Amino acid sequence: MFTQIKIIFFLVLCPILSFSQLNFNNHITVSSGNDGFGRPRIALDANNDPFIVFRNNTSPKTIRISKWIGNGFTSPYDIITTGIQPSSQDGPEIAAKGDTIYIVFTSSATTHSSIMMIRSFDGGITFSDTIRVSENDSPQICRMGNIAINEQGQPVVSYMKNDLSFSTAEQMVRTSNDFGLTFGTAVNSTLNSPDEPCDCCKASLLVSGSNIYVLFRNNENNKRNSYVSKSSNYGASFDQVNEIDDYDWILNSCPSSVSRGVLIDDSLLIVKKSGATGNNEIVLTSISNVTLDYTYNLNIDEIPNVNQRYPEISNSSDSIFIVWQDDRSGGQNCFLSYSYEGIKNLSTGISFTDSSLAGPKFNPHLTFKNGILHLVYVDFLDSSIKYVRSYVSSTTNIKEIEYFMPNRVNFDILGRKNHHGFNKLKFLD
Repeated sequence: MFTQIKIIFFLVLCPILSFSQLNFNNHITVSSGNDGFGRPRIALDANNDPFIVFRNNTSPKTIRISKWIGNGFTSPYDIITTGIQPSSQDGPEIAAKGDTIYIVFTSSATTHSSIMMIRSFDGGITFSDTIRVSENDSPQICRMGNIAINEQGQPVVSYMKNDLSFSTAEQMVRTSNDFGLTFGTAVNSTLNSPDEPCDCCKASLLVSGSNIYVLFRNNENNKRNSYVSKSSNYGASFDQVNEIDDYDWILNSCPSSVSRGVLIDDSLLIVKKSGATGNNEIVLTSISNVTLDYTYNLNIDEIPNVNQRYPEISNSSDSIFIVWQDDRSGGQNCFLSYSYEGIKNLSTGISFTDSSLAGPKFNPHLTFKNGILHLVYVDFLDSSIKYVRSYVSSTTNIKEIEYFMPNRVNFDILGRKNHHGFNKLKFLD
């Protein structure tokens, strides 16, 4: 009998890959200069044509949209009225199903900042007047709204609520049953979490049937770990909450990050930022949609001394696409990791921005449907928003180094107390 020692570094040792390469079309300028180029978000209408919503941060501040019309985008046009004063620090956020579109944002037009929403039922051609979502019954500061849409096209909104001294922080959720005309009682989704949610980190939402999941970052004496809370009664209460990493990221300043997720079978697949190792890294997590227990936390494309942030994720079944920005080349750029066979075959990061133009590119966003990957980002030096698409026509065959098997001794090579992740040495008999 002999002892076999296998040292497994998932996503550190390189797998042998045979990818169907993504071929990107030409990069298209959607908006530039005085038309605005602030934090674009992309979604699809009922015809699966993309539309892009973004901020114009010059005075008077506004929110604009540009829609695909066959071979290009329309000239951007305003979708809120003058005087609403959308925040230039966060938002807007969008959710769409068919031609039903909801957009939420922070407004400073009220005495204290509030969460507003507009809606469209014709694919973004016209929008409603502004609807206030956050409560108006006591002095409070509401910021960092987010939105999801359920199977029936009804909106679910989350936002951060503080008192006027910023001594309390709560992640609130409100639901609507009349397509956003009115909203039910605001419910604190983080009531059962230790201490309080991080008051400078936006939450995000996932909705499936009567289940609402809120992905948020907590602040427990400056320990900034990621959590999820769950409502099983469509937002009437949030009775489950769980920590979905135990990296114990200690930070006495704001991490300014958002966790994003998608639903895959019986799991939530979540991307987030962690700086627990001293390096800001994009981490992928899978949790049970029933128990909220996590199966693993793994780095997508770990590079020493590179700061990664602003991850986004989109999927269709087992085809998964993740984007983020980092500074691996000395300046900010946007990168993509993808797989057609679930998470175990994720590629390392590839740049998808226009390489013919120098300068920083940031704030990536994406959506994937019917074999087409739609990507958008900010080109800073060009003062523009760029769009690019890729057609996914075939699948990948990936020969992976063996990385997951029963273990006798199990510990984290980075020194974290993560009991479930990859990133571990495994010694086997």
